[in-house]
Amino acid sequence: MSANPSQQRAPWVLATLLLGQVVLMSAYARNPDSEQSVLRTWVMAGFTPIAAAVNKVVTSITDTVGSYTDLRHVRDDNIALKEQLDRITQQLNDSSEKASELEKLRAELGLPVRPGYKSVAANVISRDVTLWFKRLIIDRGTLDGVAKNMPVATSTGIIGRVISVGPNYAQVQVITDVNAGVGVMLQGSRTAGELKGLGTSPRCELRNIPSSEDVSVGESVVTTGLDRIYPKGLMVGTIERVEDNPNAPWHNLIVKPSAPVDHAEHVLVLLIEQKDLKMEEKTK
Repeated sequence: MSANPSQQRAPWVLATLLLGQVVLMSAYARNPDSEQSVLRTWVMAGFTPIAAAVNKVVTSITDTVGSYTDLRHVRDDNIALKEQLDRITQQLNDSSEKASELEKLRAELGLPVRPGYKSVAANVISRDVTLWFKRLIIDRGTLDGVAKNMPVATSTGIIGRVISVGPNYAQVQVITDVNAGVGVMLQGSRTAGELKGLGTSPRCELRNIPSSEDVSVGESVVTTGLDRIYPKGLMVGTIERVEDNPNAPWHNLIVKPSAPVDHAEHVLVLLIEQKDLKMEEKTK
């Protein structure tokens, strides 16, 4: 004899009621180890591994996106650097071409080719930067071929000249020293003058430029080679201020050195002797 539908559903109803009762009891019962209900504890216990797995996946995705973003920034930086390198390479090629044309022109005119000068790298190991006197001590001396009055420079411009030298060190007078002087000229007009250190600031004063000469801020100043210390054409700095007196016959020009004269750490000593500059001057 088969059971009727009501009798068939009875076990399922009973099971459902019992499960509901367990759930209700779990919802109100408290776990002795926490303030949470037993039901919440069971749910969280089952959900935690899932949440941890999801969090791991999300973290992995976030890190991947962050790395991708960083790579995009690096890629953009690389593109900018490549463009800058291309511009510098083009400028170098243009300069090389102009230098080649200049040497060819000098040869056609029978002018001697300017000699190249060797240099030795040095580290600044001490500095004496008082109110008026600006001196550096470098770790190169006579054993390295360094001699008195040799010019000292960086890739951006001149620093000063050697004023005393020992076997393994040399003292350098910086161009901003109050007693320093350099033969210079305006790069554009080629008007020559004298550069003097101010001593009280990391700036220099350009003297003996006639007030009738048109001088603009930012104009480059280079060496003339006439002081028989610095070769001709070395970068010195730029005009920072033009402080004119209408009644004075000379400009009052303030020059900002292009080299880091006050905080240079590495320099180059140009192995040039005065006799070399005298020979160069005679061949001009």
